[in-house]
Amino acid sequence: MTSAGSATAPLTVLCVNHSGTVPPVSADLRTTATVTTTGSGQPIILSGSSSRTIIEGVTFSAGVGGNAIVSMCGASSMGVKLKNCALRLGASVSNSGNISFGNASSLGCFVELENTTMQFTNTGQNIRIAADFIWKDTPSAITGATIPTGLIRQVSTCGAKIDLRGVDLSALGSGKTIIEATSGPPTANVITLTDCKIDAAVTVAATPIAPGASQVDVLRVAGDATNYRQARYQFAGTLTEETTIVRSGGASNGTTPLSWKIVTTANSTWPFPFTSLPIAIWNDTTGSSVTATIEGIWGGGAVPNNDDIWIEAEYLGSSSSPQASFVNDSKTDSLAANAGHTSSSETWGGSTTKFKMAVSFTPQQKGWVMIRVKAAKASSTFYIDPKVTLS
Repeated sequence: MTSAGSATAPLTVLCVNHSGTVPPVSADLRTTATVTTTGSGQPIILSGSSSRTIIEGVTFSAGVGGNAIVSMCGASSMGVKLKNCALRLGASVSNSGNISFGNASSLGCFVELENTTMQFTNTGQNIRIAADFIWKDTPSAITGATIPTGLIRQVSTCGAKIDLRGVDLSALGSGKTIIEATSGPPTANVITLTDCKIDAAVTVAATPIAPGASQVDVLRVAGDATNYRQARYQFAGTLTEETTIVRSGGASNGTTPLSWKIVTTANSTWPFPFTSLPIAIWNDTTGSSVTATIEGIWGGGAVPNNDDIWIEAEYLGSSSSPQASFVNDSKTDSLAANAGHTSSSETWGGSTTKFKMAVSFTPQQKGWVMIRVKAAKASSTFYIDPKVTLS
């Protein structure tokens, strides 16, 4: 299918009650239209270079065998929006069949799905994304009895940005992975899951395969009423929320005390460390030195060194522009000697060795200060209180 829509005049495809008002009105909208291929391995491909297309209320079902695909962005510079639709792979489609958005030769695509579900017939099938991709507001997003082992796979050699918001992925349980690690060149630099529903046993993201591979950020995602879950998955490590080993008087969502559990992989090094989510704190001081302090604890026996873990502050250090200034409490360069962090007397709910990390700087404007924790000691576990003290 080749769209005739343009950037200024998008093609709109609506399913409506043909016995209703002419021309149709909102009350006539339906979700009963189907587009189905019946031959073995026959795909459904929406194409049209630089086209714009809006589709509402249509179910697309591809093929009954072979490696049929449903592709909703088959040419470069396309813009596609699907609302109240369903994308399905037909019976007996092999594990090479997939639902795709963009491909290795389709550059500059944008796809947005709203209340649009997907269905598979082989556990080896998946969603392949090589586009600026948004999937939102979709209850029971994966339908049918067959659930893919790995749901989302990025297409190598082509860029992608993946943003899932308000999507129910709870059909994927134990033994399933939402974000696969691509086996080829990494493509999607940032993948975010925000306010989504998942099964407690699912693997959210496989470990990325390279330092520049996909970073997965998870915010308020759970299978129950827990509304504070946060996580980050990188090549160098993983950050997840912790509710037992927490600092007294430390960070909280207003009800539940929280800390960050940072577990580094064997890939983490001082030049290429794990980098946490940013911690923001407002600063009202100008022209005078302030000190930002972060508390931590680990089981290393002695306080960690400043090339094992440290903090970096990004602040407004110029009175004439918003260009950021940076300061950290790590060693100054690759040839410098390391040093141990300061021990701490704070009270924690577990682990053994308490420490604090601090940086001093002189802001020249009021504004947000962003603190990032960087962890470089390989195969180690740190607990960080994401509550900054400015003094």
